[in-house]
Amino acid sequence: MKKIIALSLLLLALSSSVIGAEVKSPQEVVQNTSAQMLDALRKNSATLRQDSSRIYELVEKIVLPNFDFEVMSRWVLGRAWQQATPDQRRRFADEFRTLLVRTYAKALLEYSDNEVRVPPQPPSSGQQATIRTEVQPKTGQPIQINYSMNQGKEGWKVYDVTVDGVSLVTNYRSTFASQIRDNGLDAVITDLQQRNAQGGR
Repeated sequence: MKKIIALSLLLLALSSSVIGAEVKSPQEVVQNTSAQMLDALRKNSATLRQDSSRIYELVEKIVLPNFDFEVMSRWVLGRAWQQATPDQRRRFADEFRTLLVRTYAKALLEYSDNEVRVPPQPPSSGQQATIRTEVQPKTGQPIQINYSMNQGKEGWKVYDVTVDGVSLVTNYRSTFASQIRDNGLDAVITDLQQRNAQGGR
């Protein structure tokens, strides 16, 4: 599952909400930004392998602005979000974001040599869109990636990614639901804090 989520983060990194001053369609955003992200990973691969902490700079700059973490956190927690206090919501969203970044940022390097394709698809309409992409590994079949995106005041942002039929949000929602049922939301947040302090392990 780690590799699936790591690949999800790479593809999320390719979904920059705004490029320059011109707001683009979600498909154009993916196409135009993918080359930039992959090029950055390839050019910095040697440096990143010597100093793994440098990967966080790329993730902070390219990936994080393209997440709608409030929407993701609300969907991941489900009913527990409605019952949570504003402080619990904020702390969970912060720790969930850190978990994704710290746990999987290094794994992005594994996919820097893969080809990313955005097949032709119908134009999006309204404020929601699903963008289909494919990642072609060096061996094996292409990996199907679907982005679920919302358009807001800050442009298009990703709130879920489905990798070969596995939803990022659904996967975490199932995990957190059982933990909250057994131990409560505060215990889940504390566990996330401890994992993040250990580097996301």
